[in-house]
Amino acid sequence: MSLQTLKLPLYITTSEHDPVAEFFDPVLERAKQYDIAVGYFSSAWLRDAAHGMSSFALNGGKARWIISPELSLEDFKSLQVDGQLADERVRDLISQSYDELYQQLTQRTREALGWLINDGVLSFKIGIPKNRLSGIMHAKQGIFTDEFGNRVGFQGSYNLTGRAGTNWEAFSVFCDWTSSESLERNNRIAGSFGRMWRGLDPNLALFDPSSADLKRFVSAARESSRHYELFSSEKPSSPRVPEHFLTDGRLRGYQEEGIRKWFKNNGRGILHMATGTGKTVTALTAVTRLNDFVAQKNGQLCIVVSVPYQHLAEQWAREAEEFGFEPILCYGGVNRWMEECQRRLNELRSKATQHVMLIAVNASMADKPFQSVLSSFNGNILFVGDEAHNLGAQSNLQALPESAAFRLGLTATPDRYGDEEGTDGLKRYFGEIVLDYGLDKAISGGHLCRYLYYPVLVHLDEDEQDEYAELSTRIGRLFGQAVKPDSDKGEQLNRLLIKRARLVGKARNKLPELIKLLKQQGEVSHTLIYCGDSKENGQRYIDTALARVGGELGLRASPFTSEESNDERSKLLKQFAAGDIQALLAIRCLDEGVDVPMTRTAYILASSANPKEFVQRRGRVLRRSEGKTRAYIYDFIVVPDLEKLSDQAPTNVERSLMKRELARFNEFATLAENHGEALSAITEIKKSLNLLDH
Repeated sequence: MSLQTLKLPLYITTSEHDPVAEFFDPVLERAKQYDIAVGYFSSAWLRDAAHGMSSFALNGGKARWIISPELSLEDFKSLQVDGQLADERVRDLISQSYDELYQQLTQRTREALGWLINDGVLSFKIGIPKNRLSGIMHAKQGIFTDEFGNRVGFQGSYNLTGRAGTNWEAFSVFCDWTSSESLERNNRIAGSFGRMWRGLDPNLALFDPSSADLKRFVSAARESSRHYELFSSEKPSSPRVPEHFLTDGRLRGYQEEGIRKWFKNNGRGILHMATGTGKTVTALTAVTRLNDFVAQKNGQLCIVVSVPYQHLAEQWAREAEEFGFEPILCYGGVNRWMEECQRRLNELRSKATQHVMLIAVNASMADKPFQSVLSSFNGNILFVGDEAHNLGAQSNLQALPESAAFRLGLTATPDRYGDEEGTDGLKRYFGEIVLDYGLDKAISGGHLCRYLYYPVLVHLDEDEQDEYAELSTRIGRLFGQAVKPDSDKGEQLNRLLIKRARLVGKARNKLPELIKLLKQQGEVSHTLIYCGDSKENGQRYIDTALARVGGELGLRASPFTSEESNDERSKLLKQFAAGDIQALLAIRCLDEGVDVPMTRTAYILASSANPKEFVQRRGRVLRRSEGKTRAYIYDFIVVPDLEKLSDQAPTNVERSLMKRELARFNEFATLAENHGEALSAITEIKKSLNLLDH
């Protein structure tokens, strides 16, 4: 194959490219000769470039590498005697470097490298500066030549190390056939390398590896069959569903149904499953079966999982490991995950592994580093969006990988509140809902526990009522102007809506009612208290509530918010499960993905009008746990004062407030065991406001 068939970038940076996938692999596949002088070399690069090097070897290629051991200034000084390099010391250092390289490689890779050396595919020389130069050989240039004499040269800051893909590195690419200038540059690179290789550079001392240095590699090769694939000799066992997720060797019926319909829909679709019904296990089982299918076709699969929060990513990773996957967590600092991610994808390209699983949070999934890594892979991709409703925002929709042939969305709330466009966008991307297993089916099927629902009716005081009315008037004016969401007035409208919601959430009459109910509860344990995110005189509402719950009642209580670290939250959940903490006060951190099945009682002091939020919260409380037969939900609903309503006709402000609260009430009351009792508690209010049809 000719190098001229390639369309190569003129300038490659690790910020925008994957150098191995976009340059070294395709060039090595077509080259017959590969000459390179480079400052650093490590086993990680050989492993990452496995696909290209194996193709190069199988095509009869010959490579000449001038490399340098990694030396500190102290190392370099130790090699000298009277200012001159001491050959014996240098050879000792070189032998030590080869020994370190041997130790770093897996057995299979040692064998492959040994055959490359034994067959003369790869020749090494070690270069160390001398005379007027000192330090290490810091050259970073190379040239490839194909069977037709076409050449591709490169020069820049790139090293042959695994970290070269994670450092900010760059190099220029020169193709003989593109311009006379590129031809001349390649002539100079080739000339420079030739002088170095023949020992004609007066300022570079060259050392051939000794037979003893290479013996271990060659011996390892001769004890095995000839291979250049750099594969692992031991095939890992295929991922499987752990027994403890199964009943009589099978998933639950609805889980099997969802997977079957997803496959029937060509590996696309949304699983609408109530919180607590095993979305993750169902998804991982589907992933496992798809992986088996791809493997049977001798294919490879890149599995990408995107979740909204880090604690969800960690939870996914733990369960994926139980299935036998080895996920890479792709968030946080790029250096923390990029090198491993690129290495594993290179192994996938070279067929050294059959599958790779990458788990990202939505924010990092949409960022350029992850997008560039993903776009560099052109094989089979399965994209799994957990809590998929969070991906419906326009920025997230644009980041969803269109190259993914297989797509699986998971959500308890498939419809985005007030965002029909986002909902449609999710369905266009993932496909239709292939399983509809909502809360009603989960409770009737015994997979979530039954619950009693108690609306706690509270009034705004006079000052709060006046402020609510004023905010509603201003909101009404802006709504009447049909303002655009991304305009200044749109932002003003959003601020007013948040302010009004916070006013309702922190209504002063709620805390006294909470204290009274907690006293009536008697022995308080495994209790969640959902608070709003408002502040009063600079103090968070949740802290005010905590002071009363912990101080006035003497309960062992703790906040559970974004201000607590992941480790602190894990510790709190363990203490809560054990009963050492009687009550957790949360803002939003217990809305999605956190398992608290031991919760028996929940007090909802504040909730948005978004069904996603209150449906998720109810699901947290209804998870089954040993000894738990039912849950108790106390929902604080702000209603107008009936005594005042008797003296005057209800206003639109009062009716609109009640309509927003009724959306949550109706959702919760419908499936409650005490549906009639809950309904009767609010009938008079609805009647007074002419809202009996709501």
